[in-house]
Amino acid sequence: MTHPSDPGQPQRPPAPGGYGPPPPHQQRHTGPIPAQRPAGPGPQQPPPPGWAPPERTDKSLVGALFDANFNYLVTPKLIKVFYILSLMLISLSSLMVVAIGIWIAQLRNGWLVGLLVMGSSPFIWIFEAILARIFMEAVVVRFKGVEHLRVIKDKI
Repeated sequence: MTHPSDPGQPQRPPAPGGYGPPPPHQQRHTGPIPAQRPAGPGPQQPPPPGWAPPERTDKSLVGALFDANFNYLVTPKLIKVFYILSLMLISLSSLMVVAIGIWIAQLRNGWLVGLLVMGSSPFIWIFEAILARIFMEAVVVRFKGVEHLRVIKDKI
């Protein structure tokens, strides 16, 4: 396929607004409209009489916890709690790094190393928070993929 700016191609004036060439002129169709074929590999058959897709209602955390068929998932409900808990633990570890930096700064001739350790605390916090976020997002993406597949399966 050639591009309109290639040599030997007729030059078209730019479209109003400068967004490229104008669309080609379309001819009007005067004959009968052809029947549209449904998308997919073959004809769709209606479901048998009396069949309905299973209804899903979200259960509470305890109800989902005792679901022996694993139709209701607990992890998506708890992921926010685990993320907040991990941020709190990361903040605690960064405060411990600051405390160690203060302790090192009080040692004889250790003020420079103590300042470096205290100055590294925000970078440690950001690095650990990014790692926790990546892990939590990977878990959420996996569960959302399962939910989308379940919706597709229920449509069939």
